Amino acid sequence: MALDISNLPQEAISALKQFPEFEIASFNDSGANGYVLIGRHSVLQKEVAIKIYFHGESDIDQEPTIIAKINHENVLKVYDARKVGKDCSYFMTPAASEGDLANFLDTYFISLPLAHKLLCQLLSGIAALHMSPNLLVHRDLKPENLLVHNDNLLIADFGSVRRIDEKTGSAPASKHSILYRPPEAFGEDSFFNFSSDIYQAGLIGFLLFGGSLSNDLLSYLTKKQKSELTGIQGGYELSIYVDSCIEKKVSRGNLADFSTLPFYIPAAIKRTLRAAISSADKRYSSVSEFLAELSRLRGNMPDWSTRREGVLLRNWNGLDYRIPHDEVAILKCKSGAEKYRYDKSYNCGSYAELFDQMKERLGLP
Repeated sequence: MALDISNLPQEAISALKQFPEFEIASFNDSGANGYVLIGRHSVLQKEVAIKIYFHGESDIDQEPTIIAKINHENVLKVYDARKVGKDCSYFMTPAASEGDLANFLDTYFISLPLAHKLLCQLLSGIAALHMSPNLLVHRDLKPENLLVHNDNLLIADFGSVRRIDEKTGSAPASKHSILYRPPEAFGEDSFFNFSSDIYQAGLIGFLLFGGSLSNDLLSYLTKKQKSELTGIQGGYELSIYVDSCIEKKVSRGNLADFSTLPFYIPAAIKRTLRAAISSADKRYSSVSEFLAELSRLRGNMPDWSTRREGVLLRNWNGLDYRIPHDEVAILKCKSGAEKYRYDKSYNCGSYAELFDQMKERLGLP
């Protein structure tokens, strides 16, 4: 049954009037700068999503048309793109089976091979945006702007996409999503270039491999900064101060806390992610360089994942291993079997010692 649209925002109602063939089933207003309508397109005979977003009246708005011409398996296909008003536009795209990546990470346990696959897919999609004649930078890559459909990652939400100026090699900096803003996107001379998308992809890779980034901006402040915060009056002034504290962490390169990564993440993966979110002069120079490094690591990728019952290693040399969350011990069984037994040859006082022994005995990276 179609959703009652009488209580929807006027922009959503205006967009729907342009698509009488669209039957809305659900409405989401959780986005920072727009709405998403999900429903059935009777002509296309597909489930589709209409993303309505807001922008400045003077913003160049030709990128949706450019995006619509890109055919890449990791860039969400845009069926249609139009304006609702001077400061409001929308895209129509296929609907994704799993929703956005933020929801996917909250819902499922992600194994190392799947994390590696999704990050490579993200980079492959970014390469399609960057390549000539497109020369596009996304500028707002974050989990909420990426979709997952049948375990495949799709770049979506093109409201911040801009074309690179071929003379300067850059585009204006986006002010969205401060946690994902690269160092060069702050300050009076701020800008975005192809490398800036690589930085954001590196942060997303950090999350895919189990790292943690809190959306609570106050959690990034030091004790001294929190103390200074109590003396600031006014919501705008507080926001400016908090943003300045985040900017300092980003510029120093310590926003992402690598200690939050699971213990089993290979050192080579950590080095690769660190390089991706380094300062611009130390970052990968191109998406292809980042992809090449990840491809080199694919052949020796253990199938680790964190589950409710413990940390699992699947099918390593024909065996499955489990490390319980509440016990420093190793259980193992033949790959695919259900009955685990304790391996009493391991006798360790900490998970770190246990993992070191596993790496030495089993040849883990």
